[in-house]
Amino acid sequence: MPKISAPTLEAHRAATIDRLLDAFGELVLKQGYSDVSLADVAAQAGLARTAIYNYFSDRESLLFAWTDREVARTIAILEADIEAAETCSEKLGIFVRQQLLDFASRHLPPGHEVMQFLNPETYGRFMRHIEPVEVIARTIVSTGVKTGEFGPVDPATTVPMIMACIGAERAPIATRAHDVEEATERVTGFLLRALGAKSKPARKAQASKKKASGSGR
Repeated sequence: MPKISAPTLEAHRAATIDRLLDAFGELVLKQGYSDVSLADVAAQAGLARTAIYNYFSDRESLLFAWTDREVARTIAILEADIEAAETCSEKLGIFVRQQLLDFASRHLPPGHEVMQFLNPETYGRFMRHIEPVEVIARTIVSTGVKTGEFGPVDPATTVPMIMACIGAERAPIATRAHDVEEATERVTGFLLRALGAKSKPARKAQASKKKASGSGR
């Protein structure tokens, strides 16, 4: 097992878990979730094959831990950027771009796309883990409707369609067939038209968010 400098056993454990989650993310990006085993993750992290069971009992528990960490990171970026945005249209553009940036760096199917790999009970648990991201989208839509910036749409039924439109860019973005910035403008424009938006994200503001988000990666 590689030595990890940490002042306490708890810190050592946390650092090892981060190491395993990083390894899991790297392997999923290269191979896809369905082809990654716990033994693969242990080897990638430089751990003995059986050592990983001290941290994760199975691949699904690793999936949930990785998802929780990545969702937390995504939300931290989204909340900071969205807080500074003036309009709901601009907020939606930021939301779309962040998801596409995630597609460019991760290959794990989000939301409904992961259903093919999980049984119904596990899928339900997984959806609860990623719920915070969709809550942000619902808040953007709800606020836009209340302020009159968007048309009278139902956020509960609209957000799944928004996520589906964004999700359609997963493979093209991951394979570099589509450019993140071009896709952001195209998808955001389509969604704003569907929402009956009365304003568009300012290009200057988008460029600012691009620089801010990019500096944190």
